[in-house]
Amino acid sequence: MTRILLQSLSDLGYQNAAEQLSRDSGYQLEIPSVAAFRSAVQLGEWEEAETLLFGTESADNEGGVSLGNGDGNTTRNPSSWRKDRQSFGSPNGSTQVGLPLSEGADTTWLKFLLRQQKYLELLEERDLGVALNVLRNELTPLKKETERVHVLASFMMIASAEELRSKAEWDGAQGDSRAELLSEISKSISPSVMIPEHRLATLLTSVQEQQILGCQYHNTTATPSLYTDHECAEQDFPLHTLTQLKNQTDEVWFLAFSHDGSLLATAGKDGLVNVYETNRWKIVHEFREHERNAAVPDARGVCFVAFSPDDKYLISCSQNNEFVVMDVRDGQVVCKVDHFDYPVTAAAWLPDSLTFVVGTQSSKNPLGLYTVRSTSGGGQSSTSLVSNHEIHSWGPSLDSNGNRERERERERDRDSSGDFRVTDVAVSCDGTRMAAATTDNRIMTYDLTDLPSRKKLDDWQMEDKLTSINYSADGTLLLVNMNDSEVNMGRLWTMNSITGEEVMRYEGAQQAEFVIRSCFGGAGENFVISGSEDSHVYIWRRQTGAPVAEFEAHSPGIVNAVAWHPTNPSIFASAGDDRRVRIWTSERLLNAR
Repeated sequence: MTRILLQSLSDLGYQNAAEQLSRDSGYQLEIPSVAAFRSAVQLGEWEEAETLLFGTESADNEGGVSLGNGDGNTTRNPSSWRKDRQSFGSPNGSTQVGLPLSEGADTTWLKFLLRQQKYLELLEERDLGVALNVLRNELTPLKKETERVHVLASFMMIASAEELRSKAEWDGAQGDSRAELLSEISKSISPSVMIPEHRLATLLTSVQEQQILGCQYHNTTATPSLYTDHECAEQDFPLHTLTQLKNQTDEVWFLAFSHDGSLLATAGKDGLVNVYETNRWKIVHEFREHERNAAVPDARGVCFVAFSPDDKYLISCSQNNEFVVMDVRDGQVVCKVDHFDYPVTAAAWLPDSLTFVVGTQSSKNPLGLYTVRSTSGGGQSSTSLVSNHEIHSWGPSLDSNGNRERERERERDRDSSGDFRVTDVAVSCDGTRMAAATTDNRIMTYDLTDLPSRKKLDDWQMEDKLTSINYSADGTLLLVNMNDSEVNMGRLWTMNSITGEEVMRYEGAQQAEFVIRSCFGGAGENFVISGSEDSHVYIWRRQTGAPVAEFEAHSPGIVNAVAWHPTNPSIFASAGDDRRVRIWTSERLLNAR
């Protein structure tokens, strides 16, 4: 505890207090050999630093000597370190056995880091002869990071220190590079002799994180105080009905907030798309394009709506085999595509707010990238969008006359997925990745930056029907809703690996027959929320899967979709078969109205 306090006082800049504590307690922050190693790195004494770290017997051994985790006979009890004790060296700070390393530490890699810094500093000083000697006789024999060594060798041709720092992305001997090197190496030194950096701050942060995870209703990004135990009040969590929106005349299937939270769009079986302002929850637009274009009334249903990132446009996808893009400022239709032979199920905008992906249940046009730009070069289109506004197609495509001529032309761009039909599609916020769920229970991911092919990255076969997918705001997680005959749940998949990794399950919601949608929500996307076939809304903690709330929302029908307000974590909306949209808020905000 004393050593951690000594480190913390030094971190805070209270050096005099740290020295006084050291005198009063008789303890030092570090044993002499560790302090000597730290000083050697900070002063750029690289031979001394390597000797102190690995020991004199191994200084010339290119592989180094691993001393394990510091629990062997070479160390003494750290709890008894006093000023008059020098467990690892002589009074001048030299050492014979080196510092104990953490288990699994790569000594060759540590040598590479030290010698790389030495080499770069010699280049910075324009001491090219000695630098070349370090490259040939110290770095290359390590047989480590061969490609990096080739890059380092190319730096010999750089004419100035400034250009070197720029090319190497390194701030030089007088910058933070030595401190960063010490920080990196310290991770491999046994914590019994070298306390990890900022240890007290790390411990306190861990306490705060545990308090957050243990708080059932934590719905804020504010860091809890350390002065008291933390617990958010139930009165601040959105569990109460603020208002009901009743303009839909049939089942409500989908709803979405604009990115600034000022608008809410709802849609459903009646083919009507309503747009409300979220201050007084009054209608500002009623779009009836799908309603009046339906040849069969039962096919007019709108199953998906999405605002463009700049909230200028709203796209709606219909069971009437079409999608429409509308300008929410003036209520005008910007473009429309109706050449599909099956329902259009989902869409996702790219960050430019002009291009978007559309998914359908058609095997001929399952997944396509479209734009609202005019292809004639005359600026943005203000008339109907025809099929030549399709930029890219994953799968067979038809030209504007319904021919298959373009299919042969695009053969090189098609993926190897075979026939597939899309139930949902999502694009990461940065526009680099796309994920599509298919009717044959697959999740396919694509690299949208790989032009022109926009190649497929992964293809995961799931065990049951997929109904919705959503990226987290940072693009690292994918929330998947699926039917399951035994346990109904949402699934959270990380996108950091090639094959995907299930990291959490959310149990309780019922989903067996119909499309039920879930999403991230709340402050910092700390929650997962989902509709359910039992008329209830379910909310879980995203990080732990712990249930937060379950309550009846649209009895006696299904809760089809949910959407959390993007800027006010105390509000979310739900849509159900009872033809209503409910806006939910906290008891505190409700009483304040």
